[in-house]
Amino acid sequence: MLQKLQSLVQKNSFKQVGLYTAAGTLAKVISFAALPFFVNVLSEGDIGILNIFNSSIVFLTPIISMGVLYTISVDFFKLPKEDYARVFSTGFLIPIVFSILLVPVFYIFREPLLRTFNFQYQFIWLIPLCLLLNFCYEAYIILLRMNNKARQFAFMSLLKITVEISLSILLVVYVYQNWYSRALSYMISAALIGVLFFIFAKRNGFLVRKFDKKLLKEELSFGLSGLLLQTAVFFIGTSDKFFVMAFFGKEQAGFYSIAAVFASVLFIISASLMQYLQPILYKKFAEKQGWQNLKGLYKKYILAMFGTAVLLVIFTWFAYHFLLKPSYRDYINYFYILCGSGFIWSVSNLFLQYIIFHKQKKVIAWFSVMSIAVALLVNYSMVHYFDMRALCFGQVITNVLVLAASLYYSKRLKCFE
Repeated sequence: MLQKLQSLVQKNSFKQVGLYTAAGTLAKVISFAALPFFVNVLSEGDIGILNIFNSSIVFLTPIISMGVLYTISVDFFKLPKEDYARVFSTGFLIPIVFSILLVPVFYIFREPLLRTFNFQYQFIWLIPLCLLLNFCYEAYIILLRMNNKARQFAFMSLLKITVEISLSILLVVYVYQNWYSRALSYMISAALIGVLFFIFAKRNGFLVRKFDKKLLKEELSFGLSGLLLQTAVFFIGTSDKFFVMAFFGKEQAGFYSIAAVFASVLFIISASLMQYLQPILYKKFAEKQGWQNLKGLYKKYILAMFGTAVLLVIFTWFAYHFLLKPSYRDYINYFYILCGSGFIWSVSNLFLQYIIFHKQKKVIAWFSVMSIAVALLVNYSMVHYFDMRALCFGQVITNVLVLAASLYYSKRLKCFE
């Protein structure tokens, strides 16, 4: 048994999984270690505003990227490096243009946004800039992942969160004791990674001066379906926080967002495992390997996520009772429900990879529209007729339906043959 364990640990695949998972987990641990500080120093209203700030970035990322992140993931295994560099460089124009266009849009609608979502005036320039920097970070980790640079991936992930949290604490203590310090630290840490991204992309030949208008049109065409899919992901996992803010106010949004932050550990672990699995799955999909060669990976992933959910419940109970303000303790039941919802989503995310790889525009569009409609209907019904606890259960209902849809479309695309 010891020999088998030693052999497993020495395998390169095990080391890569360990690095990806450890980096994602440690980054979340660093964030959680600082959470009691921010919760106890900042007001519930500031926590609610930060929730809207973070949710806005999640919501608007698909709009400014238009599916480019999907393309640079999928085409890595389909195109020669020279063609891929042209695709990468051409696609990068899209988030730059859309981020710039968001500034006047925010300025025009600043008053309605302020009344409805407590949308702060600083968001007018802060969110577009953070969106572009966040795109650079996402593109950077995709390149690192596809090139099997697990160590560099882990370093960049930890560097970003370490700089962000350290700077946040310093700014909160010595400059602004409100949400603004936290938001500024996010921007500065993302800017640091953005500089490193450009250096890496240029040195490795991914950024070139060859732009293709025809390719840009194709990217925009596929980007519409990619936009719908990423927007659907937002509505599935993040739109509930906007409904809380709009119907219950920023203080209640603060209570809800803390429960959602703890539940989001499942998303972090899922994303970490997917950093390793996605290149393997895409390569197997490109080689047209059947379900018999894939189901083992699927089973191991689902078991890993279930084990993570169990450990997360234990940790969160401890945190709510011993680390956070007593006022948050009455809302721990929100976490339990959202944790179950997050586990169901993590399974859906796995089956979505087959759909994304084949870039079936109509399938992606139908799946996305259905998911958006379900999320909106469920969220509105729960907050309008019931309460925040019902909204938590609504996330479970939404994700069960999304999982059923992802299985249905995967079967239609012959994933299980």
